[in-house]
Amino acid sequence: MKTNLVYLDMNVYNRSFDDQSQWRIKMESTACQIIFYLAQEQNIELVWSFVLEYENSLNPFPERHDEVRLLSQIAQQTIEPSKDILQRSEELEKAGIKNMDAVHLACAEIFGCDFFVTCDDKLIKKANRLNVQLDVCNPINFIQKVAEDETI
Repeated sequence: MKTNLVYLDMNVYNRSFDDQSQWRIKMESTACQIIFYLAQEQNIELVWSFVLEYENSLNPFPERHDEVRLLSQIAQQTIEPSKDILQRSEELEKAGIKNMDAVHLACAEIFGCDFFVTCDDKLIKKANRLNVQLDVCNPINFIQKVAEDETI
């Protein structure tokens, strides 16, 4: 049985630090916690990347940086830079995806991830219009999709 490879955007790792008084953010935070639980239980496989590492290194809040660093240890694989990722990220940028988002998406796509999970609605819409080779969705939709899978 194949375990889904899941790439989480940095905003997923940081969602619990956002204003929890907003319902959507609270629901997404809960979904993110479920995602981390599923990964710890090895029902899904998280994938970390060089660009996530770089982005986390820029976090000016030590508590957030340290928490994301701990969560990154759940990932079972790490994506290293490659020419294929650079080329694909350039293609995605030309198609309208922002620079860092394009690199994240290229990492996930080139590595063969099944899902790219993000809290960024605009990125989800753009990526899905481009018919990228993986499922791009928000944390709540991801939980709904994997809940339908009888393996979880």
